[in-house]
Amino acid sequence: MKKFLYFVFALALGLQMQSCSNDDGKTPEVVHPLEAKYFTIKNAVYNEGNMPEQTTDEKLSGVSMSDQVMNGAMNYVTVVTEQDVSKFYISIKDVGGYYEYDPKTDTDEGNVATRSSTGYNTYVIPVMMSNDYSGKSTIMISGQLENGQITAPVETEIERIETKSGALEIKLAFSNNKDIDLHLYTPSDEHIYYGHRGGTIQVTEDSVATYGLDIDSNAGCHIDGINKENIYLPTEKVENGTYKVVVNMYSNCDRTIATNWSIIARYKGNLITPVTGKNPASGIYPVDFYRGDFTEVMTFTITDAPNNPANALRRLKFKSIAPTDMDIMKMEEESFMQNMRK
Repeated sequence: MKKFLYFVFALALGLQMQSCSNDDGKTPEVVHPLEAKYFTIKNAVYNEGNMPEQTTDEKLSGVSMSDQVMNGAMNYVTVVTEQDVSKFYISIKDVGGYYEYDPKTDTDEGNVATRSSTGYNTYVIPVMMSNDYSGKSTIMISGQLENGQITAPVETEIERIETKSGALEIKLAFSNNKDIDLHLYTPSDEHIYYGHRGGTIQVTEDSVATYGLDIDSNAGCHIDGINKENIYLPTEKVENGTYKVVVNMYSNCDRTIATNWSIIARYKGNLITPVTGKNPASGIYPVDFYRGDFTEVMTFTITDAPNNPANALRRLKFKSIAPTDMDIMKMEEESFMQNMRK
């Protein structure tokens, strides 16, 4: 009897252990601290340990990035330099591990290294902040030059900016100081952008929820250096149906440099699978691009929202956010430009 009970116990334990393993029998992927808490870099190689030791006091020149980051969004690093760089090493100060990024093997649109007629190289490193990033940290970037020398690291302190969060989040980031706008069209034809930033909805007698656009960076070329925009909808505002995401260069504040952009859409914390387009989506506004492209980035459909635009949403009491003077100026200028194009 004891042998039989032991056999049953061993069999149950074995089944439990099997149920806890991956269905495909593979070892679960280990997420390293840089990826989990700080950032990832697409098409880069992660390495354990410290960044390679510098072999020269020379530093990378022309390194720029926004020091204000948004969790779950891109924070492009741009390097415009006379130096020929074969590899970049990127990490967070006092955090183990680093990324090794080879610009020559990254063939994604906008990330390919270019050399201008003036002899300057332009490199764009697509740093994607973790959705769980918070607080402050110091990002370190060094490079291996074509002559084999490894430069001293350039350090930049970055800090998360406070943005509103919701069940549905659309985040735009771009690589330099331009006035690029994010637009969201909802299934009930609401157009959320700088001209209609959203507002508040009365969810219950004692509860109010906010929604809309909470960052309009570099509006009218009044440069704030954030280079990001964010649209959020709480659960109570999400409706079933198809949404459309649009990006638009409202004003090219410096037409001598190209601008990379990236948009990422999440629903309930997960990446949305779009009906059309890509997610994340990215593109580039070339040198001397003017304005007014209104590029459709993606469409996606939500089917499990608790509200329906035909009933519950339309019964909610709504109060819009008053437009700022800059919002009004941009709307008037855009209306004038559209009339000119007719």
